[in-house]
Amino acid sequence: MKYKIFTICLIGISMLFTGCDFLDVVPDNTVEVGSLFENRDKALNALSTCYRYMPNYEKIHESMSLAGDEWLGRLDSDYANNRGINRGIKLMRGLNNSNDPILNYWAGGGGANSLYEGIRVCNIFLQNIEDVPDLTPREKKDWIAQVKILKAYYHYYLTRLYGPIVIADENLEPYSSVEDVRQERQSIDSCFNYVVGLIDEVLTEGDLSISRDASFLGQVDQQIAKAIKAEVLLTRASPLFNGNSEFYSNFKGINGELLFPMQYDESKWKDALDAITEAIEIAEANGKKLYEYKGTPKFWDVDNFATSEIIQYAYNERFSIVEPWNDEVIWGYSGLDYEGQGGFAHATNMRSVADPTQAGYAWQWLGADYRMVERFYSKNGVPIEDDITYEYDGRLEITTVPNDTYHKGYMQDGEKTIKLHLNREPRFYAWLAVDRSIWRTHDIANDVKMRYNEFPGGRGAHHTTDFYWTGVGVKKLVHPESGTGHWARVVKYPYPILRLADLYLMYAEAYNELNGPGQPAYDALNKIRRRAGLPDIEDVWSDPSIVRNVGKHTTKEGLRDIIHTERSIELSFEGKRYFDVTRWKEAGRYFNSPVKGWNTTGVDPEQFYILMTLQNRVWQTPRDYLMPIPLWDLNRNPNLVQNPGW
Repeated sequence: MKYKIFTICLIGISMLFTGCDFLDVVPDNTVEVGSLFENRDKALNALSTCYRYMPNYEKIHESMSLAGDEWLGRLDSDYANNRGINRGIKLMRGLNNSNDPILNYWAGGGGANSLYEGIRVCNIFLQNIEDVPDLTPREKKDWIAQVKILKAYYHYYLTRLYGPIVIADENLEPYSSVEDVRQERQSIDSCFNYVVGLIDEVLTEGDLSISRDASFLGQVDQQIAKAIKAEVLLTRASPLFNGNSEFYSNFKGINGELLFPMQYDESKWKDALDAITEAIEIAEANGKKLYEYKGTPKFWDVDNFATSEIIQYAYNERFSIVEPWNDEVIWGYSGLDYEGQGGFAHATNMRSVADPTQAGYAWQWLGADYRMVERFYSKNGVPIEDDITYEYDGRLEITTVPNDTYHKGYMQDGEKTIKLHLNREPRFYAWLAVDRSIWRTHDIANDVKMRYNEFPGGRGAHHTTDFYWTGVGVKKLVHPESGTGHWARVVKYPYPILRLADLYLMYAEAYNELNGPGQPAYDALNKIRRRAGLPDIEDVWSDPSIVRNVGKHTTKEGLRDIIHTERSIELSFEGKRYFDVTRWKEAGRYFNSPVKGWNTTGVDPEQFYILMTLQNRVWQTPRDYLMPIPLWDLNRNPNLVQNPGW
């Protein structure tokens, strides 16, 4: 079958392709497309335009990254009355609809670009790039390969949001028949097969560069293409898309064909494992490795580096995300503009101790759900409820921060906190800001104070809406040297779309699902754990002096739970959680729970450490597993069917 969509409704000389319905016809006043491919410079602009439709991972209000159970934004009247624009959080509050969808990647709107428009732009590029006279053959082939991968990625992103989609392999001509225009949704397997087939076509042809020079980092190369393929096949093999008769036994196309497979297919995990292995091999062969901090610590940490038990590991984790283009990054989102990168750094950064009443570009209004505080491991590298050495039942009791080598540099010794904040793994201290912890930001060591009328971080009269509403901040996406007062002082880095740690976690998951527990899965997990200063999986889960459920790692179900937890910690706050939980079919378990946090009006520990419900979240199963097709498109095309529940 030929899959087609109409060419773009308006093309400007600047290559700023304007929005329209993806089935619109080219009007009479369209600028001649050929003029946009007259020479190499114009063609390069066209290539750049193909990248402009990448989902915006970094802009808070235009990103899926806030969807899930990790974040809470502001709770002032605008947001409480649903007028705020934290669209990812709106999704989790059950506020989406088919008339005016939130983050409408299908047709554009609600804070998102139409990915079909992006696909259409890619098709235009592929149709015309051969006409550019001053491109070298090698360059032309590489550009074509890049655009094909982008086209595959846009189809994949639509598939994991909407399920069965309309495949748009070619653009339709303006004179196409009504029958050609009214495209149908293809089965979920057809969609995944199309994406994988397009990626394989590029990799087989061998025209895509293996890696990129510094000036072109972020452009697709073979390493990125293979990593995308790995994620695509992992998603295809996951429970939501692999034999989901529970949700979609009656989900059919216009002609009555089932759109989801009814039978589980184990071979899909084999395909995923093979693809992940290839992605890891090419990444490692080209110098990719888990990040380890090798820099010189700031003067305030020189003593800590000599005495602290965890500081090296915490530095490893902190800089693995924010050190620009470090060796762990496989694909980073680098669509940078005035404030286009640094959105999360602005919203999550704590104000400077030097001048806490000035917001600058440290807004401190986006914080972590309380459940993230509990999700991180104990210092033994297991969930706190599974660690018999951890005082789980007494975790909310107020205590004093000890003056010891473990907490040195990360908790304020002698201050009052709760037991929950002590004896946790290094990533806890690297990525979360809890009351009476220490946050390296503004190129200083900031003492974190979250109680009412305390600065910085707490809820005070000078910033009545800009404070961490849960009483928990997120350090992870803020470079320690990011300053305040001006956007240019924010240290910019490519937001991680795919990094090597993600591939190792994918490998462990696919291996376990295909083969059950085994050393290859343990080894993949242990690489990440050792970087974080944690003991190996098979050691700690075999130790009856530490864990309650001895041997949990030796069963497929037990190891699956361990892997899911490892992903939720290592990839926390990176926009992975929503897609992981939905593909695992576990959204009903996690996404209906209310957001909780501390009583930020409390002026002392006894009043502050009262756990409160701050916002309810709504998830309807199976409806919310797939986004709604816009009603406008359904009304115009009677061959489209709506997703179940919408």
